[in-house]
Amino acid sequence: MKSFRIFIILWAILSVAACSEETDLRSSGEHQEFISVEAIITDRADRPQQVLLSKSVPYFEEASSKGVSGAIVTISDGNEEVRFSEKETGVYEAPAGYHGEPGGNYHLTISLPEGDIYSADATMPHSGFRIDEVDYAFAGNKTMGLDSLWTLAVWGQDLETTDYYYVTAGVNNNFYPFEMAEVTDDIYFSGNVINGFPIATLMQYSMMRKLYGDCAKYLETGDVVTLEAMTLSKDFFDYLMAVLLNGAVSAIPLFSPQPANCPTNIKGGDGNVAGYFAACPVVSASVTVDDPFRPYYRRTLPE
Repeated sequence: MKSFRIFIILWAILSVAACSEETDLRSSGEHQEFISVEAIITDRADRPQQVLLSKSVPYFEEASSKGVSGAIVTISDGNEEVRFSEKETGVYEAPAGYHGEPGGNYHLTISLPEGDIYSADATMPHSGFRIDEVDYAFAGNKTMGLDSLWTLAVWGQDLETTDYYYVTAGVNNNFYPFEMAEVTDDIYFSGNVINGFPIATLMQYSMMRKLYGDCAKYLETGDVVTLEAMTLSKDFFDYLMAVLLNGAVSAIPLFSPQPANCPTNIKGGDGNVAGYFAACPVVSASVTVDDPFRPYYRRTLPE
């Protein structure tokens, strides 16, 4: 199974916490500056659609990547062109309510103040996964040095096509970031009904909570746990796998900046660009915690 559960690589998390963040665009010689693009639009109208732009920094420079300000960022579906506004340095956001549609074709254009123009195309696949229900189970404490550990199981249906997913979990709408999620294909449940598949893990670890916030908190009665599955195109799946295999799991956030030797669908400039533009549908389900320490409790689903 082409699956990587990034969260088990605790040594990577600890090493990141102990030193300055490092860039994945490294060179032993003269530094070539890259533009890094993180552009993922979804079909969720209830969440911001953003494009993140930054510039790489030299290997030995004790600094984070630099946000790119003053760019003109637009996405077109062939009928309407939407301009993204710069909310903060390097963070460009679409007007409220903007979202993509499964089957839609999208064209991204980025015009930098110095005149360089970059572009990319993406088609949003139809969702390959239906989530009917999610549930949690306490899996004990002091496991692998963790303070507490929970597993999440999912009930639903995978479609018969071969699909690729990005799976993440959240607590009270605080979601694990990219480097703590799972990128996987559907080899274990392709085309089948899914009954209680243990698809994700929630961990509480003091250092993780400092890094990631309340997504890594102890579960308490009343907390709302949400599981999300984003359907990926095969090309975007290959890109994310390349990011992981090239060691970007130690970068926080994951795209800060992109590894230079990973594939990209961004064109323009002098080829000095890394990152990806993707359009992905999202499905999700939530469960409210009634007893943080109970095993799975299977509720009866309506017919």
